Amino acid sequence: MKQYSFINLIFFVITTPLSAQSPALRTPNYYHSEAGAILSTSSKTPYWLRTNQYGSVPYNAPSATIKIGFLSDYDTTRHKFDIAYGADLIVNGSTNVDFSPTQVVLLQQAYIKAKLGILEAYVGRRREVFGLDDTLLTSGSYSWSGNALPVPKIQIGIPRYTPIGFTKGWVSVMGTFAHGWLGGTYVQHAFLHQKSLFFRIGKVQNTFRAYGGVNHDVVWGGVSPELVGTGIVTSERLPASFRDYLLVVSGLRTGSQTIIPISNDLTDFDITNRIGNHLGSIDIALEVDLRRHSLFIYRQNPFDSGALFYLTSIADGLNGIRLRNHAPNALFQNILFEFLNTTSQGGPEFILEDPQRRGKVNYFNNAQFRDGWAYQRQTIGTPFITPNYDVNGRTSFNGYTINNRIYAWHLGASGTLPNHARWLKQRPSYLAKLSLSRNLGTYDTPYPQPLTQFSMLVQVSAVVQSQGSIGSLLDGTELIGKLAIDAGGLYPSATGFYLGIRRSWQK
Repeated sequence: MKQYSFINLIFFVITTPLSAQSPALRTPNYYHSEAGAILSTSSKTPYWLRTNQYGSVPYNAPSATIKIGFLSDYDTTRHKFDIAYGADLIVNGSTNVDFSPTQVVLLQQAYIKAKLGILEAYVGRRREVFGLDDTLLTSGSYSWSGNALPVPKIQIGIPRYTPIGFTKGWVSVMGTFAHGWLGGTYVQHAFLHQKSLFFRIGKVQNTFRAYGGVNHDVVWGGVSPELVGTGIVTSERLPASFRDYLLVVSGLRTGSQTIIPISNDLTDFDITNRIGNHLGSIDIALEVDLRRHSLFIYRQNPFDSGALFYLTSIADGLNGIRLRNHAPNALFQNILFEFLNTTSQGGPEFILEDPQRRGKVNYFNNAQFRDGWAYQRQTIGTPFITPNYDVNGRTSFNGYTINNRIYAWHLGASGTLPNHARWLKQRPSYLAKLSLSRNLGTYDTPYPQPLTQFSMLVQVSAVVQSQGSIGSLLDGTELIGKLAIDAGGLYPSATGFYLGIRRSWQK
């Protein structure tokens, strides 16, 4: 089934009038709408205005956007089986739409989900982030950051940390298992296999809690006439049988095991490597409860081609530390610092027979799946690894990215500001992000000189309260302002603004 017909089916299901014989299904009880515009001194939207926005912000500026959405959440009185759903529709208008990876009209979310006990399943598109980090201020998880438009999936899992009974609550588990549709241009109709498994040691009330787990993502299957004659496929249809799927799920190399029978449509490339493009991260974290504050320290170790197994790429990873103030109106509620390093990649050469020289990992690129670790031309993982169209004047590369060897330093803060205006309902909130990156290119296509890039964002939002007959029309309206700046050699120098107005209401 094609991707868009799949999403249309989900949208039809969740908007069809519901029968009185289905008490678990309800009409939406949360609604929201937003309208805004972006202005920039460059024809390109600044980095922090468009990244990690689930593919919703136009690449080019100036632009305008309208968003509408609804949600029917679980009934908290139902402790066993329940159903919920949601959808978000976005209409964008911008210059040079043909080049932009962002669609004019997009269904950012459209899903229906169901829970039964600790399990939850959903089908459709839904905004998600995978990995241990601070989801508010982070520069983005290595493997799944929320940068691209959500991938349509069928997923089942345990969505929250749930205590394992025999451990008396000391060990909790959370995990997911999913099949998705990535589509693609170079390889069309490609699939996604995705799973995650995480454990927490320590109870919620304990001073120390440790976390650890793995995210595993695979791009596989699909059709690519362009690969015929390259020696890495036997036909334009890539391996996609059930036996191949078992190899995708297990992560086993077809040439080194006999548990799963080998398909007849495999090439030496498939047998030497693995079926599909495998990547992900192994994450660890420690949370410390300091009563008035809490400290969260985490590390994401990326894996791609086996170098991490032999520890040759152990220097690479996302490191973060967040300090949270539990006071509700603190000026600094969250302060975050992150450091991302993807420059090692196990070294500059790949020799399969020598584990210590199985380097040149080439993050987010793949010889077969040349669309890269992306969905609709947008990076699924950390947005610091940029697609080749997103770098100043450098687009002649037969792959997804020419910039995956990066040092990046990232600082974030959020909190509330003093309120001296009677027309505001509460204290305004703010969010700030500042990033400095040193970009080396790739091992095969290094930059003559490293490119340094600085990007920043400051966002302020305030909720209006009723002031007279005219003001009552705006009561509860949220005003949003954003300022973003790019300066450096990777992106065009730019100063950009977003001004928006948002309404949310509950039925």
